[in-house]
Amino acid sequence: MTSDRPRHVSVMAGDVLALLQPSPGHVLLDLTVGAGGHAEAFLQASAPTGSVVGVDRDPAALELSRERLAPFGRRVRLEPGDFVSVLQRLHGEGLRPDAVLADLGASSMQLDDPARGFSLREDALLDMRMDPRQALTAADLLNGASEAELARLLRELADEPAAERLARAFVARRRERPFRTTGDLRGVVEAALGSRGGRIHPATRTFQALRIAVNDELGQLLAALPLALELLRPGGRLVVLSFHSGEDRLVKDCFARAARAGHTLLTRRPLLPGREEQRTNRRSRSVRLRALAKGGASEP
Repeated sequence: MTSDRPRHVSVMAGDVLALLQPSPGHVLLDLTVGAGGHAEAFLQASAPTGSVVGVDRDPAALELSRERLAPFGRRVRLEPGDFVSVLQRLHGEGLRPDAVLADLGASSMQLDDPARGFSLREDALLDMRMDPRQALTAADLLNGASEAELARLLRELADEPAAERLARAFVARRRERPFRTTGDLRGVVEAALGSRGGRIHPATRTFQALRIAVNDELGQLLAALPLALELLRPGGRLVVLSFHSGEDRLVKDCFARAARAGHTLLTRRPLLPGREEQRTNRRSRSVRLRALAKGGASEP
């Protein structure tokens, strides 16, 4: 059965494939398989015997990839879970992939689904969990964190210049009644900063910071990169697509340590999408792609 939903557009698909270097028999560990776009391209290029282990902590994303990748049959294995738990499990199994891919951040599918609470455009419950089995929601975090902690999250996870002012506004609001919906949050930010026009809404950074914090995205990434490098076979490739400065800094620093330990940087500077891709796929505008080849030295 084929879904009538529009297919998610994979970012920088050509560059990713060129760096992964798929060949028959190669194994890709896709840590963020999502709707399966990058995985599908790898499977096509590594036919007839290449395979993919696809990972995602979002059950809805895994279902989409299962549907999309069904024609490849046993060449596909899908694993639910976060980066760290799955990498540890696969390490215990002795998996030695030829390539590892991580396409970070929230996907357009998640952002475009009002029920998930990622988007500020429509009113919905303030959720933002990538894994709905997780207990902590964005509303829980916003209603429970201290003013100092909220300000820190806004500064460090979203480079929000008005972090302290917003944190004060959030605490003042929740004294009256707790945050419950995306509209509650959007309204407080607009009241504190003004609902000025322009391409970027004043609440965009706040939504980003809460999403990253709720899902521990940077903590997962920091722990996962050395685990992924350890898992790779010698000569294997690690490719990471990041979408904001905090992610990219972590990747850059990890890759720099890896290079000092004897691995090879394949991208001295991050690759950027071409103008045509930026024009046709807005999500691609902020992406930075970095890649590394595993050498014979010990991991950082």
